[in-house]
Amino acid sequence: MKTPQLHRIFSWSLLAVLAAAFLMTGCVGRRIAWSPDGTRAAIFAGDGLHLCSPDGTLSGLLLPGEGMAEWFPDSRRLAVLTETGKVSWPDLEKVLSTPDRQRLLAGGQTVLEQFKAGLTLDGALRSLTGFADAERNAVAVYLAQKDGVQAAAGTNWNDLRQKECSLLQIRIGTVQPDGQLTLGQPIVNRLRKMMDLKIAPGGTAIAFTGEGDLDRAFELLVAPVDGSSPPQLVARNTAYCSDWTPDGRSLVYIHSMNEPAAEDQFSLASLSKRAVLNAAGKIELAAKAEDLAGLLFDAGNKVRCLPDGRILFASLDVHLPCTALDMPQRPQLFALDPERQAGVVPLIPRSVQENLPDKPNYYEASPDGRRVAILGEKGAVVVLTLATGVLETVQPAADRNLDTAPAWRTATELSFLCSTNGQPAQLALWTNGPPRVLSAAWPEAARKDFLDK
Repeated sequence: MKTPQLHRIFSWSLLAVLAAAFLMTGCVGRRIAWSPDGTRAAIFAGDGLHLCSPDGTLSGLLLPGEGMAEWFPDSRRLAVLTETGKVSWPDLEKVLSTPDRQRLLAGGQTVLEQFKAGLTLDGALRSLTGFADAERNAVAVYLAQKDGVQAAAGTNWNDLRQKECSLLQIRIGTVQPDGQLTLGQPIVNRLRKMMDLKIAPGGTAIAFTGEGDLDRAFELLVAPVDGSSPPQLVARNTAYCSDWTPDGRSLVYIHSMNEPAAEDQFSLASLSKRAVLNAAGKIELAAKAEDLAGLLFDAGNKVRCLPDGRILFASLDVHLPCTALDMPQRPQLFALDPERQAGVVPLIPRSVQENLPDKPNYYEASPDGRRVAILGEKGAVVVLTLATGVLETVQPAADRNLDTAPAWRTATELSFLCSTNGQPAQLALWTNGPPRVLSAAWPEAARKDFLDK
């Protein structure tokens, strides 16, 4: 899609009025990941990472804290994203890349100059344009240990010393026969936020979305799992979720054609594909991405590649010009088959649109690509059969927010959080009929801040 009209941001008063109803800029936490063979789930519960069997038996605590896990195709290895808090500057120096470290040092010099100009610490840190909040905190941590800064900081010194920063890391772990997890050295160290890990089908690389330079902006990166080189940038201004093509060579993603629009504007976007791995599974980025379709950008746009080559994505089905009455009330789910069809195909029949959750881009395709689970408000879950358009309600809306994405164990079994009649939330497994509760005997530490909120 290379028409000039796609390469601009448009603002229209009617769309601006309706933006609050349609923009879905958040993303639902993905705390449950089933191994490809379905034998166990990696779950970041209330106290940290556990393994869970299909009958609900929970392992001991493998790793404390919050995070995200993604399985390798062999069902033995895990990519684990975790956060380490209160990191000292000497520890940061050891792991940050030379460009990142030099950037923070330059930021520290800027803050000192702003102190001389009379700015407070918060004002001085805000002057660091293009820095994420975590990077600003790292600059403060650097200055707090630097000789001679106390005098320059003046009345800002106490605030400066109290600043802390966190480090996000991706490590590869192996589940041992006894169920313990052995973790390797970090392959990615990053101050900026990361989300949505995706392992390449060949197991040689990992893609992740991270916080970008601008507000409301993400960027897509890819890194080798052996840690032999730093992450490489695939695209800027992307939505939070990408996917690998079935051949394991390319990434498909949605990105804004310009810088992200303000909250009262819409931005035009492209569904794009870029080759990132060569035949040997080594990172080798193609010079350009291939634009596949145009749509309205939303940072919550999600992409999933099905085994048959089709690409799923959610978008507002808008036809311009239109009036307020013509505007769709919820996004549509589309499929694009680059090899066999010239256009995009809507997947949700009009007859079931009213029964659809408000946020169909919070979805997950089954491993065989035949069905899609969609998460709605307050934990509502429906399953759409792509071939027939039949929509089945698996979990009606509860009396509380259940903000963990559903996860497929197999092509026919789906796990999700459920709650009925004011009872505590549970992790359940559904095939057909009533779901089976897995978490009834879980300890309080695992339930807290995950099921019990």
